[in-house]
Amino acid sequence: MRLIRWLGPASIGAGVVTMALAVSRGEANVYLVLVIPVIVGTGPLAFLGVFLAFAGFLLTFLLWPSRLDAEPGDRNALPVSPEGAPPARRWGGVLFLGPIPVIFGSDPRMTRTMLLIGVVLFLALVVLTVLALLA
Repeated sequence: MRLIRWLGPASIGAGVVTMALAVSRGEANVYLVLVIPVIVGTGPLAFLGVFLAFAGFLLTFLLWPSRLDAEPGDRNALPVSPEGAPPARRWGGVLFLGPIPVIFGSDPRMTRTMLLIGVVLFLALVVLTVLALLA
């Protein structure tokens, strides 16, 4: 395993630690806008933290190898059937646009599973909102 592929995640971690240090020193403030954390920095340490985090995302995207590019004999490579084609993968997801879940999946079974997860998360959001308003 090559160590250079860990440069991106290490940079993200260093950026988060640097931003936390900037907040603790008063060079940055953290706000919660709707459900999105926003960091407003006024000092060089906050700028360095944001820069390291963005550079880390970019480096992770560029340096992290895909499983299709795996070398022969790599134990992380996709298994190959006797016909030579890799087995089909199932995937799905839930994206919340405000309080509304958007469901997607590669097949009907995965889409139904994501729908169930989306409904559970939506109900949890409603319950937590009501509890917060009552407190």
